Amino acid sequence: MSIMRETMTRSILAPLTCLLSIYLSFNLSLSGAQSAERPNVLLISVDDLNDWTGCLGGHPQAMTPNIDRLADRGTLFANAHCQSPVCNPSRASMMTGRYPHSTGIYFLSPDLKAAPALKDVLTLPEHFAANGYQTLAVGKIFHSGDKRFFQEYGGNNGGFGPRPKTKISQPHGHPLWDWGAFPESDEMMPDWQAATWAAGKLKQKYEKPFFMGVGFYRPHVPMFAPKKWFD
Repeated sequence: MSIMRETMTRSILAPLTCLLSIYLSFNLSLSGAQSAERPNVLLISVDDLNDWTGCLGGHPQAMTPNIDRLADRGTLFANAHCQSPVCNPSRASMMTGRYPHSTGIYFLSPDLKAAPALKDVLTLPEHFAANGYQTLAVGKIFHSGDKRFFQEYGGNNGGFGPRPKTKISQPHGHPLWDWGAFPESDEMMPDWQAATWAAGKLKQKYEKPFFMGVGFYRPHVPMFAPKKWFD
């Protein structure tokens, strides 16, 4: 029963926290009335974060001072609900404003652009672009293929990698269900590279207001992290 309960909890919370996205407005490059009317927008999406962050009640083994500080600066929605307990339909729903029963996307496929019901529907970044925004992204914002929806895409930086030459937890099974202390440094992690890319872009000046999506793959399985974090 405990295994079933944990599995059900993860299946329900995973897409919720996959879409536990924080919208922030930045007046980095605009001035006066223009910045008030057309603010810069940063979307942060974290995959399978769960609700074990300090600002949502926390967990004895989870220390999240940065997320807690970010939440304290804005509005925290502590009773949010996902459209579907799977990542792909939840992301498609957030990016199009359509329910899964309208899009026909219920699981890991079809891809958003392959769904007939969404043939002529603009996604969130495409809507921003159509209204004069510079659109950028890095990491996992859509389930796949971010570069199709943004004017500039920083890549997935390896996605769920890097992966060891051999499985860590057991020799059989899907590699995404592996776990262990890997790799050697933070800099090797795709999320580190995504954050670095985004930080650099936030420091630049833009002629137009921007919409930037930053999608983090962790803590989604495989549970790889440099040894210092396990320690």
